[in-house]
Amino acid sequence: MRLLPMRSVSKTGPNVLLIVLDAARTRNLSCYGYPKPTTPHLERLAEHSIVYEQAISPAGWSLPAHASIFTGLYPSRHGAHDQHKYLKPEYPTLAEVLGARGYRTLAFCQNQYVGSATGLDRGFDRFNPTDRHRSRRFSKWAGRIERGIIKGLGWQDSGARATTRAVHTALRELQDDPHPFFMFINYLEPHTPYRSPAAYHRFLPAGVTPRQAQRVNRDPWQYLICPESMRRLDFEIIEALHNSAIAYLDARIAQILGWLQELALLDQTLVIITADHGENFGEHQLLGHSYCLYDTLLHVPLIVRYPPGRARPGRVGHQVQTLDLFPTILALLGDTSSELYRSLQGFDLLSSARHPFTVAEQARPDLTPFSRHFPDFDASLYDRALYMIRTDRYKYIWSSTGQHELYDLRLDPAEEHNLSAERPEIARDLDWRLADWRGSFETAQPLEDAPEFDEEVVERLRALGYLE
Repeated sequence: MRLLPMRSVSKTGPNVLLIVLDAARTRNLSCYGYPKPTTPHLERLAEHSIVYEQAISPAGWSLPAHASIFTGLYPSRHGAHDQHKYLKPEYPTLAEVLGARGYRTLAFCQNQYVGSATGLDRGFDRFNPTDRHRSRRFSKWAGRIERGIIKGLGWQDSGARATTRAVHTALRELQDDPHPFFMFINYLEPHTPYRSPAAYHRFLPAGVTPRQAQRVNRDPWQYLICPESMRRLDFEIIEALHNSAIAYLDARIAQILGWLQELALLDQTLVIITADHGENFGEHQLLGHSYCLYDTLLHVPLIVRYPPGRARPGRVGHQVQTLDLFPTILALLGDTSSELYRSLQGFDLLSSARHPFTVAEQARPDLTPFSRHFPDFDASLYDRALYMIRTDRYKYIWSSTGQHELYDLRLDPAEEHNLSAERPEIARDLDWRLADWRGSFETAQPLEDAPEFDEEVVERLRALGYLE
């Protein structure tokens, strides 16, 4: 059932700027204590924001994680996940709800799992708007020449340069608009293949050149097939490339915040910096962000700069989830009594409500890459559904194969020692609580006529390492 309010024509709330650093690891942000200076600009933003130290994504990869941010629902409730890669129209998105309230809604996103192919573009007035003046100036061939020059000068990235330029254009257009705006930006640079300008490659290990770094394997399936092929130095190089991408985006975000300040929009804007998920760099014998629900993927950054007078800056230590952003925005608009608000599964971050535990899910994954390219490899170990329940101390991972896991996060934050056999009473209690949670709502049913990905989407997903 769709629960959309009537469209308004007056300025009824703050602007909303949501920036997702795709696949950025929380532990690699210096604003979260990382010893290398990856995010000096976000550190300054944090001084005027609330930093949520235990923000947990409800999923470990882009589609279900973004769908949860956009709907305020867990993956099994909204149904956009590995087994059904499309968000059904019956679930209102944040863009639809804000658009119905009179907001201008814009999205800048290079991740093909977040867009029209998966239904996540619904509600946006403009999704990846082009720079109109640029399109007149440059022909298709001139664009190729420009990209060649950028690559030759070492300025190549995964789209952040063009995206930030388009954001600047949009902000100037919105400056005098009587309507508030909702702007969503997804930056892909922290996601493989880790493209960032050469000037940011300062985190590479001594003696390793950018050219050498680009030759290191980043294929998660290749690593699973032949783990002995990668050395410790290889993972250090991959993490260094990840750090370079984060530092580059830190500078891009600083540009956007500077423009908001110059245009007198910053204090009228709710600024949200987060990630959809993290990455594994050899932890748990995994590479990338597949087949697990460990904190390397689920613990995400969440920095929120509220408009002046709405909240006191500081750090929050209790658990929150990224699906809490939807009800938080509605609450800022004064909507805490509607049927829509009550249907959400998150909580207003500024309220006294707390999650008794956090939850994440992984539907059975698509193992096509294995069967297609490694037909002799037994991938049955990864052919499983997973559910995670996390309290302030313990974390329990339920597996459809029966190989459940329990970790004491205070004593074992790296989740290296499975205690399910040693502490069966705790595992059993969390299993019951998880089962009770799973039975507390109706799961989404697949959409029978969900659209197929077209060839362009397939090619771009393949470039990101999602499809083989």
